[in-house]
Amino acid sequence: MGKNKLLRASLGIALLLGSTAALATATVDYRHEYRLRDRTHYDKLGLATTLPDDMFIGVETKFKTGGADAKDKFYNDTVLNVVEVTFLKSYYWGNWTLSPFIQPEFNSARTEWKFGVAPWYKINDQWYLGGLYRLELTDYAHEDKCRTGGIDYCDTDRHRTANRFDIYLRNKSDRLTTTYKLVYKHADAKLFANKHDDYEQELQFDYALGNDRAWVPYVTFGDIGRSSTSSERQLRLRAGIAYIYR
Repeated sequence: MGKNKLLRASLGIALLLGSTAALATATVDYRHEYRLRDRTHYDKLGLATTLPDDMFIGVETKFKTGGADAKDKFYNDTVLNVVEVTFLKSYYWGNWTLSPFIQPEFNSARTEWKFGVAPWYKINDQWYLGGLYRLELTDYAHEDKCRTGGIDYCDTDRHRTANRFDIYLRNKSDRLTTTYKLVYKHADAKLFANKHDDYEQELQFDYALGNDRAWVPYVTFGDIGRSSTSSERQLRLRAGIAYIYR
């Protein structure tokens, strides 16, 4: 399939764990991403949908700028980066929500199986506290040389096991939703600065538009590691918009 045909033909499905999408019948989402130090661009197309018995299913399709030099190139030589499928079921006890899930993810370089659970607690009508644990089992395609750094990281042992822990603090005030997320990862391969540990921070602002609040633009500011072999970090900027079908 041609490079740009991938972008036109692949409508992904994204399940937004713990977000307003969980209340909707279906959600279409588009997001653009820019990493300041790498000076690279990424895009995501998604659709999330609810199923009977508090179940959800989704596929998230991500794209990136291709070619040998991707710096400062916007929608240039676009190639498929990764596809992730999510199956989730939610259970409710008072102010608690517990959502076990499974997320197979794949591209031409690797296949990854992710299993986890996401607990959320409603403190009051304005404040929410959430978490996530995910076990990631990755198998890399056999290559003579593996790339390093960021999403393109490839373990020379061809396998990787990682544990991921997320903490969320969310505030909802009328149309504005603010979410802070802290991520910690530990793996049997190097993740950041030649160590087996890594972390991320993220601050996101969502704002619902219209009488039915169907349009939800959002911006995200993230602090992420740049390479598995370097201690450099960088700012990750994301901007997107979701449309919610109720």
